[in-house]
Amino acid sequence: MERVFDTSTLLTLYRMINRGVMEFFYGAVSTGKEANIFCALDREGNYVAVKIYRVATSNFKNMHRYLSGDPRFGRIPKKRREIVHAWTSREFKNLQRAYEAGVPVPRPIDCEKNVLAMEFVGENGVPYPRMKDVPPREPERAFDKLVDAVKTLYREAGIVHSDLSEYNVLLAPDPVLIDFSMGTDRANPAAEELLTRDLDKLTRYFRKLGVDVPPLEQLLEEISGV
Repeated sequence: MERVFDTSTLLTLYRMINRGVMEFFYGAVSTGKEANIFCALDREGNYVAVKIYRVATSNFKNMHRYLSGDPRFGRIPKKRREIVHAWTSREFKNLQRAYEAGVPVPRPIDCEKNVLAMEFVGENGVPYPRMKDVPPREPERAFDKLVDAVKTLYREAGIVHSDLSEYNVLLAPDPVLIDFSMGTDRANPAAEELLTRDLDKLTRYFRKLGVDVPPLEQLLEEISGV
């Protein structure tokens, strides 16, 4: 945990607490390759998810590669800490655009440096299960909901998730898309390739559940409108 709560991160959390983003900070909910997610409570007693990117252990070279392909970013910082801050800000902005477009995602609340606060998707401090861990009871319905979400994300928010799979979908009980750190603008030259990869992962997952999914080319045409 010492790699998560360095001095800079502790000061950032202190400022966010003073802004009323959260009041009580609880334990870890999940640990990923580059970030830890914690549960907190705000002043009204609402649960808040707090995602903290680990500056010391993040794959900043991979982050730099994805940031450089995103037309929303001009000069990409070179220092590790600044890249992690830009990465966190990028996820927050992606969530804002997706949420405002009506995509089922956690509501973004606040962001500063390497800390992102958002709506907690779960009950009583327990997150809803990932689709990887608990398959949907109605796979056909879940598949249709996810295709609609990807379409709205692409057409209305102008974003490609870029890392969409059963690992990044919560069932609440309808699907909720999470982990937008790799999300990129539709104008990215690699957007079509990334969208194809997302859809390929989804179709392979639901095909294993017995869903009669349409061909990948048909889905791409439906979502992109081309």
